[in-house]
Amino acid sequence: MKKGKLFLVGFGPGSQDHLTKRAKEAIAEAETIIGYTTYIRLVKPLCEGKEVIYTGMTEELARARKAVDMAYAGKKVALVSSGDVGIYGMAGPAFECLKEKGWRRGGDIDVEVVPGVTAGSACASIMGAPLGHDFCNISLSDLLTDWNVIKQRLEAAAKADFVTVLYNPKSGRRTKQIAEAQKIFLQYRKSSTPVALVKSAYRDLEHIVLTDLDDMLEHEIGMLTTVIIGNKMTFTLDGLMITPRGYQSKYQLDSLDEKSVQLMREKVIEAKPAQSLKTYGTFYGIGVGPGYTKYLTLQARDVIEKVSYLFYPRGNATDESLALNTIEPFMRKDTKVEELMFPMTTDRNQLEYYWHLNAKKVADILKTGADVAFVTLGDATLYSTYIYVVKTLRELLPQVPIETIPGISSFSAAAAMINQSIGEGKGRVAILPVNRDVSNVRDALENFDTIVLMKVGSKLNRVVKLLEEMKLIDNAVLLSYIGTEDERVERDLKQFRNQTLGYMTLVLVKKNEQFLLDEEEK
Repeated sequence: MKKGKLFLVGFGPGSQDHLTKRAKEAIAEAETIIGYTTYIRLVKPLCEGKEVIYTGMTEELARARKAVDMAYAGKKVALVSSGDVGIYGMAGPAFECLKEKGWRRGGDIDVEVVPGVTAGSACASIMGAPLGHDFCNISLSDLLTDWNVIKQRLEAAAKADFVTVLYNPKSGRRTKQIAEAQKIFLQYRKSSTPVALVKSAYRDLEHIVLTDLDDMLEHEIGMLTTVIIGNKMTFTLDGLMITPRGYQSKYQLDSLDEKSVQLMREKVIEAKPAQSLKTYGTFYGIGVGPGYTKYLTLQARDVIEKVSYLFYPRGNATDESLALNTIEPFMRKDTKVEELMFPMTTDRNQLEYYWHLNAKKVADILKTGADVAFVTLGDATLYSTYIYVVKTLRELLPQVPIETIPGISSFSAAAAMINQSIGEGKGRVAILPVNRDVSNVRDALENFDTIVLMKVGSKLNRVVKLLEEMKLIDNAVLLSYIGTEDERVERDLKQFRNQTLGYMTLVLVKKNEQFLLDEEEK
């Protein structure tokens, strides 16, 4: 049997421009590529003609064992990670599995670690020079490390004035850690300390915010965001974030000339394509329901099984679209999947930029005659990003056929789960997404009989306070992440007075009904 080889490959932030020559060679040399689904998509052009094995987000050890076992079977295997494979990557789990096998250098298989550009380095390069002095990396994920240990490390870094790079700052389930981290750093640093929030560095969906320690939580932060917190000397310069190395004080250098720093970050939306008489593909908007596969309609399933191009929205804090997870069992193996970014912002210019960018991506495929599906949670016509694609697509391709396939809304599924009605008789029903300051909730509570509050997550503590004030706290029930392993149904909302939850959380309020706890729940 031939000798196998295991390549542990870091391919950088995701852009082909930042993939090292050796990483590209290692992937080319490998017979089998193994990685997390999202990572495989980033290097998909390099995987043609090879065996590709995808695994889910929490299956790191299974991924590593598979790669090690295949290498011991005589194959050349590349286990890939974004960033650097040795920094919060797959090198650690792989060597743990190799230790179980009794591996030694020069033994049964060869192992090569191929470094890559780390997320911290990539984000720092975009922001200028925030890591110019001592810094540290800390992951806020408590899946493998106790949160009390993480808090001790945050406190030590803040107290020692390290520039700090936070990985995995927030997810659908983990919403409190980043807030606690902010509180710890505010004990030791000024509220005006520069903070950079960099999402999807050097990818199509790159999003950059330069803010400060006091205001950082007012911006979107998710699993794809890297947070860089400056030290006491960090300053901003024309949109960049700089941490001095100390030469200015040592050599009495003149102040930096701001005019010497030039930024080239403007992205231009391509011109509207010319009209054509050719036959376009059909654009399908599919509501996939709340997240239960069993709630997917037959019509939706039929379309998903036939299309070869599929888009899903990205804009929340999760690392993988729940809508995509719901339909994955029914997709063709050769379906080309791509995410479309819809930033959570009130900046109209930024929103319109992404609407046009997304519509342009869809239009380019439709012009080839291929059908395209866009999947979204719940119903495609209710508070869905799908409608923005439709409106903008109509501007680009007025003649393109569009078909919208309805789905079960989250509040309909929620009501069914607890055997409650949304509307009865002549009762008035209000369905509304909650504003950041919950200013739109009081009016609904005062004037309607049943109120469905959607997208409550980050505003939950304020909603609870208002419900208590209006003596409606016992008339409310909370449902979060319906159809997922994180699903919650809570009838006692008082426990959330000082808490927030993930984005996909709703509250159902019925004035004529009290959601009392049964004896077992008490």
